[in-house]
Amino acid sequence: MMKKTTFLFFTIISVSLFGQTKLTSSLSEYYDGTNWVSSNKTAFIYDANNNLTEEKELSWDVSSNQWQTDRKNLYTYNSNNKTIVELYQSYDANTIVHQSRTTNTYNSSGNLMQILDEKYENSVWINSSKVDITYSNNRIVSGLSYDWNGTAWAYGDDSGQTIINYNTNGTISSSVSESWDGSNWVADYKAAYSYNVDNKVSMEEDQTWDGTAWIVEYRTEYTYDANGNVVGEMQTYFNEGVEAGSNNETYFFDTTKLMSSFTHPFNDKTGIEYLFSVNKFVNKILSEASNNYRLTYNYGEATAGVNDFSLVNFAVYPNPTNNKLSLDDSGFSLKNVELFNILGKKVMTSTTNQLNLENLVNGIYVLKVQDEKGNIASKRIVKN
Repeated sequence: MMKKTTFLFFTIISVSLFGQTKLTSSLSEYYDGTNWVSSNKTAFIYDANNNLTEEKELSWDVSSNQWQTDRKNLYTYNSNNKTIVELYQSYDANTIVHQSRTTNTYNSSGNLMQILDEKYENSVWINSSKVDITYSNNRIVSGLSYDWNGTAWAYGDDSGQTIINYNTNGTISSSVSESWDGSNWVADYKAAYSYNVDNKVSMEEDQTWDGTAWIVEYRTEYTYDANGNVVGEMQTYFNEGVEAGSNNETYFFDTTKLMSSFTHPFNDKTGIEYLFSVNKFVNKILSEASNNYRLTYNYGEATAGVNDFSLVNFAVYPNPTNNKLSLDDSGFSLKNVELFNILGKKVMTSTTNQLNLENLVNGIYVLKVQDEKGNIASKRIVKN
């Protein structure tokens, strides 16, 4: 009973002090025949409303034995927690370079009406393309994309028209895309959907038009568990309608916890993100694996502000400890440290990287660290 009570108290204080537990990063690895080798990492940062505000993508540099930042995606939200600006950046010799920007416009009902894409050239944002979205009976029926010709919006080589078809129960049966040939819209691509008895997508087929018939190019089949999680994803590739290869991806969950109880990056940021894709995660996603590849999701890591990724990786040692506790602040400028017990009471404050826990009772504590930039991170500490 004592262990359950202690765990409950710790859960309560963790939530009250720092909000929902966050999905803070994902780690991509490949198997080289002997070991799992780090390949890529994505770090997720959220605002006070638990909206994803930044995705930082890093790759493992074997020569320096360090993570190198490759690109960063920044998201700005309106009062309805929908993205209005999406900014995409890359890094050139550690210098941030703007690549593209997407601006989303919504109507008074909160429906996404327009998607405007711009590219960054010579320190100026330039129109690239836009999509105007049409609704009927409060559901999307079509999207029409235009190219920017330098002075006005017009149909061009990259223009397209997408028509969405629905089943009688409201699920999407297909989306048909047409391209502009200079004078007419010509059939180009179709995504066709099949559903299981729970109205979850069981199969998606991507097809191309060869002039007389639709030819399957790619097929994805989904397998669900009893909770509605996608546990299997079979991807099959075709060459001129003939099967040419396949790949099977498996997902692993903690089915005792709901994904909605965590702050995570999979929320629909525009209202239409899951219109053409499967929302795979009902329970807490742990990892996914395919052949010699695996992706692991990490929760409750120390989280920091958007300007200081080094704080995410701060270390404390030894942990567990019976007396002294040291904090590695070599990657940031330490401002203060606070220690809370499982009841939420502050039991220690310091401005140094050394703590003496000798006079504290054994148990679980939450260490809260703030740097000079105002970034805050936390870790669980055990004194025994």
